[in-house]
Amino acid sequence: MPWFWSDQYDLTLQVAGLWNDADPGIRRDIGPDAFVLFQVDSDGTLAAAAGIGPGNAVARDIRVAARLIERRRAPDPAALADPAVRLKSLL
Repeated sequence: MPWFWSDQYDLTLQVAGLWNDADPGIRRDIGPDAFVLFQVDSDGTLAAAAGIGPGNAVARDIRVAARLIERRRAPDPAALADPAVRLKSLL
């Protein structure tokens, strides 16, 4: 699976999977300065995730998202958006 990260000053950007501009994104705020965007394909399967935040704020969520992508899971979009839902529970 494609995976990318980059440090941009005090922020870290991490991406897992392949984005398709035609599919919508689902935003999950995970802190005052951090969020993750998920993208599901037309079948509802998680296809990509990208997060940005200070330090390693998004690292855990991107690792779990990568596992969801590898396992071809189709999580509920509301659960992806809700920071109260543990991503690991969607595995």
